[in-house]
Amino acid sequence: MNMQHAENGPVNETTRDEATESGPSLKQYDKVLKTLEHRVAKLEKGSANIRILALDRAVQEMVQELFSYITPADPVGLAFERVGRAYDGGYIMVKHEAKSRTAYSLGINRDVSWDLAMAERGYDVYQYDHTIIKLPVNHPRFHFRRLGITGMSLVNDELSSLEIEIANNAHSEHHDMILKIDIEGHEWDVFNEIPEEDLSRFTQILIECHGFSKMHKLFWYRKARQALQRLATSHQVVHVHGNNNSPMVVLGGVAVPQTLELTWLRRDICEFAPCTRNFPTDLDQPNNPNYADHRLGRFSFF
Repeated sequence: MNMQHAENGPVNETTRDEATESGPSLKQYDKVLKTLEHRVAKLEKGSANIRILALDRAVQEMVQELFSYITPADPVGLAFERVGRAYDGGYIMVKHEAKSRTAYSLGINRDVSWDLAMAERGYDVYQYDHTIIKLPVNHPRFHFRRLGITGMSLVNDELSSLEIEIANNAHSEHHDMILKIDIEGHEWDVFNEIPEEDLSRFTQILIECHGFSKMHKLFWYRKARQALQRLATSHQVVHVHGNNNSPMVVLGGVAVPQTLELTWLRRDICEFAPCTRNFPTDLDQPNNPNYADHRLGRFSFF
């Protein structure tokens, strides 16, 4: 991606990457941060042989703080539905229609069941995945680009950012779109860097969040915490489900799913009440039917 759009006109990518008189470039900062991260990771690896992470009280505090941002609430007056195929690929959504009839689907692989369900409801679905050559199934309302999505600072020839694509698709005036995102870890970069005004264009956000087994690692923890804090400012988690393709791990005395599926609803859509549901609910299905589903209870960490 050679250009990005801004209010004052196009900005050449070299502006981001090259050092200027005002200071080091983003690439130079990134190199320093990666070096620091590598050093911290070596220290953490050494301390892991001493600390018992399953019982560590400091790790428990990290788990409780991070999960406090994704403790679900009940959307007052609204019901839920499952959209997409059985098992892996289906998502729990709030029954609330977006007038724009516009949805974004980030991360496709071999499954477009959610996309097809949304298209059949009259939504135009804008799809992104740089790991496939073409879609497994086509539909007149599908708009596919062979691009991955990440944060603005990581944009290259294969990866774009959500804010760039919103502008490219002429959706900068839309305020009621739906976002589904499963991009294998890049979600943290997306939500750390997307402008607030673009984040607020989505009434519902369905995310598969990866990497919670690394919660005790400082760099990962800070990145995830910042992303969840930003999301929680404009949206509220209303549904949570653990992906049972990987086992839960115990960190600080808490059973932690390595991957969580979260449904976020924009805070201005309705009022919210303390959650009365246990997870998984009757609408949920295990991602892998051969394994037991993760039992999360109320998933309350206030």
